[in-house]
Amino acid sequence: MANDTFEDRLERLKLVVEQLERGDLPLEEGVALYKEGLTLVKACGKQLETARHEVKLVSEGLVREFDALEALASDTEDEQ
Repeated sequence: MANDTFEDRLERLKLVVEQLERGDLPLEEGVALYKEGLTLVKACGKQLETARHEVKLVSEGLVREFDALEALASDTEDEQ
């Protein structure tokens, strides 16, 4: 699972949920699947949080660059 993509984990989680919802598993197998599902949920959540943070950093950086370019353009117009 270490090299699985978000999409791989999400797809596996869907299968786990489907199996658990059927309700026909032996107790031990159901508990094992439930634990696996929790692990998958945590891993997906962590990936989503990391992605959200990266997008925020990139967005803020681009806004700052745009503001700096705007200020530079404004200074150049003032000099003319």
